[in-house]
Amino acid sequence: MEKLLLATRDRLNTRLALMEDGRLVEYFQEPTHLGGLVGNLYMGKVSRILPGVDSGFIDIGLDRDGFLFEGDMGPLLDDEFKFEPQSKYHPVIEDLRVGERVLVQVTKEPLGQKGPRLTTQISIPGNYLVYMPQTNRVGASKKLSDSERQRLKKTMAELKGDFQGSFIARTAAEGASREELAAEMQQLAELWSFLTLKMDGAPCPSLIHQEADLATKSVREILLRSEGELITDDGELSEKVLESIQSVHDKDIRITLWKNKQDLFREYKIDEELENALRPRVWLKSGGCIVVQPTEALVAIDVNSGRFVGKRSLEDTAFKTNVEAAEEVVRQLRLRNLGGIIVIDFIDMTEKGHRDALLSKFQEFLKNDKAKSRILKISEFGLVEMTRKRTHRPLDKLLTAPCPCCEGKGRIPAPWKIAEAILGQLSKITRNKKYKVTVSTHLYRFIEENREHLDIPPFAVFEEIKMRDPSRFEILPVDEKAFQKIAEHK
Repeated sequence: MEKLLLATRDRLNTRLALMEDGRLVEYFQEPTHLGGLVGNLYMGKVSRILPGVDSGFIDIGLDRDGFLFEGDMGPLLDDEFKFEPQSKYHPVIEDLRVGERVLVQVTKEPLGQKGPRLTTQISIPGNYLVYMPQTNRVGASKKLSDSERQRLKKTMAELKGDFQGSFIARTAAEGASREELAAEMQQLAELWSFLTLKMDGAPCPSLIHQEADLATKSVREILLRSEGELITDDGELSEKVLESIQSVHDKDIRITLWKNKQDLFREYKIDEELENALRPRVWLKSGGCIVVQPTEALVAIDVNSGRFVGKRSLEDTAFKTNVEAAEEVVRQLRLRNLGGIIVIDFIDMTEKGHRDALLSKFQEFLKNDKAKSRILKISEFGLVEMTRKRTHRPLDKLLTAPCPCCEGKGRIPAPWKIAEAILGQLSKITRNKKYKVTVSTHLYRFIEENREHLDIPPFAVFEEIKMRDPSRFEILPVDEKAFQKIAEHK
């Protein structure tokens, strides 16, 4: 599968778009002047302990404290900034004390009112390997073949020698030579030694290690694992990525500097695709569609046959639509970066063979998604329940903000409800004065069309004005002349 990674940068944001076989499948963005948080190491200070929920809050120097769950805790540093790799004791939240220093790593970006999610299970990624200083073993990604996993584990065990900590081979390590593995093991071990020296005397809270920038990390995670190309309109960014990758990797990365007058993202219609991804309904080539509805508790996805009527039977039509929808569902999960509990309502199929084949296809499509996921079998109602781990903000949170009119609810009070509130306020004010009520065009039309049914007092007159929030209104005292002018204009 040919992969194309597009990268552009301005004063505000660094933006990356991943295309597979000509279709946009993932989008990444981070502030140019800040960089991302996931993967960063901080020397934090314990601010609160909540034993009732096995959690604590850690001040890492950001606007909001980070959240540390007991299940995300690993061996803690001692006073000499060393771990006990052989220790089988699993720390609990009560082991921490308010005001205590603790080394933490960000695993999930802040979302909404929640601060970043933290862990004390430290892992430092390289191009081929992940270094974990708290344990002492070698391992390999389960996405690799059994023979390749065995080769890598055997090679790393021979090279490990006196190195403390664990080394886990990533998917990108497939085919890596002994020399390449040895060089990266040495580099990661030296980096950790440098970080332990940096921790000594570091202020608290403070940043200990900044993860690679978005472009470098994306190339490492995506293009080193498969064939592809990076196209960018930023010469400095391309040089930085190339230098970072070539310092530890012999693989040639195809990087093209975009010099056309046409904007890079406009040429590939990225912004147009992102606009479509913000809409709930996604049409399929066959004429069917899926409807994506994120909620507070879960993400609900409904599959409909739409305009597709098939040629053989209802069962065959349902199966073909479901398979097409399954591929699009995976693309939308990746593109919108949806996570948590996801429930997919496929079109009902009576044949067990079709249900099994659909689930198999769905699992196959998910192999292209690097996010961890878990799927349950199709229920009798045709529902597929799954979980997907999300580390970054979802697309709608990146590209949109809550509406100031409806406060993000997506709905405003019905016109009769607003009119009722206006009349209620008018009934409580003095009647020896004249008042004008300024309302939106939307509400003004409703009042005029229903005037005979509304008990509008004679001392009030309505005035139509343009406003962004159709539910807003204002009651203002006016003199007799202004009152008559508004009434006559009406």
